[in-house]
Amino acid sequence: YGIGSGRLMACIAEEHHDEYGLVWPVTVAPYQVHLVVLVGRGSTDTRDTAEKLYTLLLQENIEVLYDDREESPGVKFNDADLIGIPIRLTVSERALKQGGIEFKQRSGTERSIVPHQEIILFVKNEIKQLETEIKATIQDVIYTG
Repeated sequence: YGIGSGRLMACIAEEHHDEYGLVWPVTVAPYQVHLVVLVGRGSTDTRDTAEKLYTLLLQENIEVLYDDREESPGVKFNDADLIGIPIRLTVSERALKQGGIEFKQRSGTERSIVPHQEIILFVKNEIKQLETEIKATIQDVIYTG
């Protein structure tokens, strides 16, 4: 009787989920960022921007799941929620027209547009913030037992 990866994942899923799926803590998530590209008809800018962003994230040692499937936005967003990766970045025509990339934390409901030139630093800071929150929670459990 041991504790393997399957049992650990079951414990995480039991503790960290909502009605839409998993909500992975950033410290144990299989990826830190879920990059979703929504390609409109005849648009090459969104795919090119997403490819460049994917490469930049990897160069910065940020673990990324890249969803470039030819599916509807609803399917992609539902799948992203089900998988539960902590940070979702969406590259779409709408976000590009608004001047950046759409950012959303899996654990929240708010979405925001982050300018292209700030996205890498922004994501790094968000990852650090999520890690800090987990460390604080662990310390509270240890000290207040």
